[in-house]
Order: sequence, then C-alpha cells, then structure tokens
Amino acid sequence: MVQPDNSVICHKPKNEAYINQPPKIIFEILSKNTAKKDTKLKYELYEQEGVRNYIIVDPDEHIAKVYELKDGRYIKVCDASDDRVIFPIDECLEKLEFDFSKIWSE
Repeated sequence: MVQPDNSVICHKPKNEAYINQPPKIIFEILSKNTAKKDTKLKYELYEQEGVRNYIIVDPDEHIAKVYELKDGRYIKVCDASDDRVIFPIDECLEKLEFDFSKIWSE
C-alpha cells in the first residue's frame, strides 16, 4: 500500500480510511528519502492502476514532471516550472487548471 502526497479523486470513497478507485491525478513531492520510491515504484504502480496524471515535483530544482496515461503507459507532457497546466477531468470537472508557479517558495 502506498500513500500519495496529494491526489484528486472524482468519487465518494466508501471508506474514509482508503479509496477503492484510482485518483485522477497524483502529486508526489521528491525528497532524498523518497525520490527512488516516487520515480520507480510509485510511477509503475500508478501507471498500472490507471492514474490518469502523475506529477513528480522536485522542490530543489523547481520542476514538476507531468505525465499523462496514454494506452496504459505514461507519456511525459512537460516539465512545468512557471507554467499553467490544464488537466481534463470529465468525471468531476470539465477541467482543472494548475498554476505551478504558485508552489515554489520564494
């Protein structure tokens, strides 16, 4: 079992302790202790489980690697830093626009 740093879900969980459907978007914040797990184990698990977008945020480099699931495999959409990225989420919103410039501390 893994726990993402942040996620977007579009269903009401049957149990508050865990979700029974994959999130639409997952954000993982890299640290020295979690980088290998986030970029290998979780990447592969989220891809296998059908998480539509996986974002790996590197606070030291001020870069967020944005991946989108296409035909069962993650494809890198962009390296976001000061970008606004639109995530289509038809199931719960028309779209979610995320401004990556707002996550970096001054």
